[in-house]
This record gives sequence, C-alpha cells and structure tokens, in this order.
Amino acid sequence: MRAKGFTLIEMVVSMIIIGIVSLGLINFGVISSSIFVENKYRLHALEEARFVLARFGRELANTVPMSTRVLDEGRCLEYIPLQYVGEFAPEQLELDINNDDTVFPMAHPVGEQFSQCFTDPAQPCLVSVYPRASADLYLGADNAKQIYTLKSVSTQSITVEETLTRLPLTPSNRLFIYLPFAHQFCVENQQIRYYPSYSLNEQGLGMANSQPSVKFAQGVNETQNVFSLGFNGTYSSTANIKFSLNVNRGKEAVEFMQNAQILNSQ
Repeated sequence: MRAKGFTLIEMVVSMIIIGIVSLGLINFGVISSSIFVENKYRLHALEEARFVLARFGRELANTVPMSTRVLDEGRCLEYIPLQYVGEFAPEQLELDINNDDTVFPMAHPVGEQFSQCFTDPAQPCLVSVYPRASADLYLGADNAKQIYTLKSVSTQSITVEETLTRLPLTPSNRLFIYLPFAHQFCVENQQIRYYPSYSLNEQGLGMANSQPSVKFAQGVNETQNVFSLGFNGTYSSTANIKFSLNVNRGKEAVEFMQNAQILNSQ
C-alpha cells in the first residue's frame, strides 16, 4: 500500500503557483493603493480649483467698473467691490454754489443696502459717476474726477458732501457706490491667496501687500499672466484667471481657466 502525500515536484510547483498568485495580489494592492492616493490628490486639487473659480467669478462680476486691474506682471488682480449702482435724474439735479452738498434725485427708489457706508464716519462710501480710469477710483473723492463722498441716502435721492457746479458728464446717468476698501487675488509662494478687504491706503501693492490673506489653493505653478483683463470700446471688461495646479507630488499638473464679466460703466 502506497503512502499518500505530495511529491517534491508537486510541492515546488505549488509553491511557485502560490508565489505567482501572491505577487500578483500584492502588485494589485500596491497599484490600487497608488491609484486611490493619486485620485485623492487629484480630487483635492479639483476642489481647491472649483472654490477659487467660483469665488473669482462671483466677486469679479460685482465690482466697480474700471476698478479691476492687474499687478505684478499678472500675478495679482486688484478690484473694488460694488455696493450699489443706480440711475439718477440729471434734469432734477440742482446746482447751487451756496449749498454745502449736492442731492442726486434717483430715477428709481433706492434700497436699504447702505448700512455699511455709515458704520465708520472716518471711512464713508464713495460715489463715482462714469469712472474712466482705474487709478482715479483708488485715490478717494475728487470733484474733478466725478468721485464724491456719500453723505446720506433717502428713498428717492442720494446726497454727497461735495458742491457740484456743473452736471456730471455721463452717457447713462448711472452712479456707483462703493466702500473705500479693495480686494485682491495673488499667486504667491505656489499658492493662490485672497485678500478679503483692506483700506485704499494699501492699494496697488500687489504681492507686497502686508494685509491678512487667506489661502485658496496650493501647488500652483507660478507663471506670469495668471490674471489678465480684456476691454472693448464700451468700457466693459472681462477678467480672466488661468493657472495650473501640481498634483500627485508634482508628477502631473491640471490647468484651470475662468472668465468673469465686469459691469459696464456706461
């Protein structure tokens, strides 16, 4: 009677087969784990980018016309958020050199969105009629530039502190009201950083801005012209952001781009 068992050859063959199967399973696990990690990094980059693009489009669409400008060779974008835009009635505007202020009768009832304008008497809102140069909007009230200081608001009118001696030059009779604070996006140290609010005294500094900022995305390829502007003959403009994020430890990069239409000053 023969004893039951495995021969040496059968055991060697079995061990080889087990080794091959085990090696395949290990490789499958390593590859699966690597794919999972890479997809996790990629999804994280996509989430960061979506947040940047959504914030960029939302804020830039609600800015003072002509206030958006590019700094530091396209690495920074600065702009002034808009509080209110309305149409005044020039035929009802009274010009009197003896008055201490000027009342702008409005063509439509004014809303109640001006509480922030009177929070700090030292930093009242500014009123711009037909803005024509970006720099003008950052320099405060200037009668010659048709930029005035908001004094008060009623249901049917807006009053400024300056005395007007002539009708403002404007093709549309629109005025724009804004707080004396600017916002900014910047690409710094491979990050997209957002400067939520700072005094116009700090404007124009770009990456030299020392105000608090918030990180929106990291792993950014730092190139020129991340931000750009396009203008046409009617003073409307489009702000553009174009950047790429390094993912998977820099082994690949994903590119993103967003446009935001800015309100026409006419």
